Amino acid sequence: MDWRVPLVRKLSASSSGLMLGDVFGLLALALISATAVLMLLRRRILKRFKNLDLIRRVHIGVAGLGGLFLILHVAFFITYPLNIAILLGYLSATLALVVWLTGTAFLERFRDSLYFHGTLSLSAISLMVIHSASAGLNVPFAFAEVVLGGATSVAVYKTTQYIGKIRDAGGIKR
Repeated sequence: MDWRVPLVRKLSASSSGLMLGDVFGLLALALISATAVLMLLRRRILKRFKNLDLIRRVHIGVAGLGGLFLILHVAFFITYPLNIAILLGYLSATLALVVWLTGTAFLERFRDSLYFHGTLSLSAISLMVIHSASAGLNVPFAFAEVVLGGATSVAVYKTTQYIGKIRDAGGIKR
């Protein structure tokens, strides 16, 4: 028997029935969602604090903590047998990595990376909520469906804006 199994059982026991890995996942989802809300409200926050650098630093810090808890969540459950809920979790974690890369590209001033960063962030959060609902973690399916519908609507809207921007600019410039 592997020495880690008793340790994991001891670490995962809690009075609420949530495992430590579940707590890591919920913290990751909350922090990553908080960065999305922060960016949605950035204009209002900027009017109040008048410091764009502070907003960016808070966004990066909170997103970094969310990423840390996401890594801990995945590491905790890496040995679980695969099912559709876990595959959705792996897909959302992979998408979160792509979001991190597009955020880094934005900081490096790559053109149009912010469009991809925002749209993929919304998609990753939606997949995380669906993963939580399908894994049976007290997230109602109706809420997951609303989140998915909202994310799809926003992604379609932002994509049409992006395509209009490309069309108005006379095509894609290399």
